[in-house]
Amino acid sequence: MKTLNVTTLICAALLAVNSLKINAEDEQAVAIQPVTVYEQTTPSASGIANNIVITDHATKAKELNVLFIPGLMSNASVWSDLSQGLGNYYKDGYRSHFAQVAGFANNKVYPNNRLSKITAALVSYIEDNNLNNVIVIGHSMGGHIAYQLALALPDRVSKVVSVDGLPFITPIFTRSNQVTAAQAQPYANKLKSQYANMDSAELTAYTRKGVNIQATSELNQTKVLSMASGSHPETVGQIMADLMTSDLRSAITTSNTPILFLGASGGFNSDDNKEMVERLYAEQFAEASQASVIMNTQSRHFIMFDNLPWLLQQTTQFLGKE
Repeated sequence: MKTLNVTTLICAALLAVNSLKINAEDEQAVAIQPVTVYEQTTPSASGIANNIVITDHATKAKELNVLFIPGLMSNASVWSDLSQGLGNYYKDGYRSHFAQVAGFANNKVYPNNRLSKITAALVSYIEDNNLNNVIVIGHSMGGHIAYQLALALPDRVSKVVSVDGLPFITPIFTRSNQVTAAQAQPYANKLKSQYANMDSAELTAYTRKGVNIQATSELNQTKVLSMASGSHPETVGQIMADLMTSDLRSAITTSNTPILFLGASGGFNSDDNKEMVERLYAEQFAEASQASVIMNTQSRHFIMFDNLPWLLQQTTQFLGKE
């Protein structure tokens, strides 16, 4: 008789719970905006009353505002551990802002959500809340958006940390940086149509085929699949198509905002492939003098799952501490 191990049981439970959430969800419910941002403040000496942090203008001006943006088919939970680590490191005056993208990982669907709409909403959030000294930390798609925010708000966004998120993702598929956004358009259209015709089960099955390059452990792979199974296929396809035709390689060379790109090549099965990926990534930042590229050859795409201590060390070293 075959015995299931504890990890397998936990993984099965995660997927089962997620399935129940989807079935119970009101299909008519829609999001009122393309992305929602939730704020969390690390308690400081300014005082606390009823769990509400009270700050004066002097304290607020010194705060380190960190905006966390997840990747495709992910939610803000992927950043929980890193945010806690940064809060422990910076202590007073650390304020985190978590973006939740509509249509991803059990978040309500926003009709015809687009990459441009998400970016515009985040620009408005930063401006409307008069945030300064904003550090944008993004994973994959979130990294791409982080570059856009730095370009749109150079006086407010002080640094960018992109976790395996490129200025242009199409070269990942072509294995060449010679491809252009215009050349990617037909493939992007095809991919958009493919996702639009999927249901939740098909999206999960499709994601499962490549989950080995996403995270190392079975438990973390199941987290990735759970978020994918709660994502809206049409939204995923549209935003993936937007990413494939959004080329920021030239644009980031005009920015003065420091960029730390943390790439992952642990999902590739040979040293030759890892070297190829590192060259491919480095080429995208070759003309951006303010950007640093550091590769993790052991971690897979979700570096925050595979090697949190390394990610925290690289991030705090880049951000510094006054």
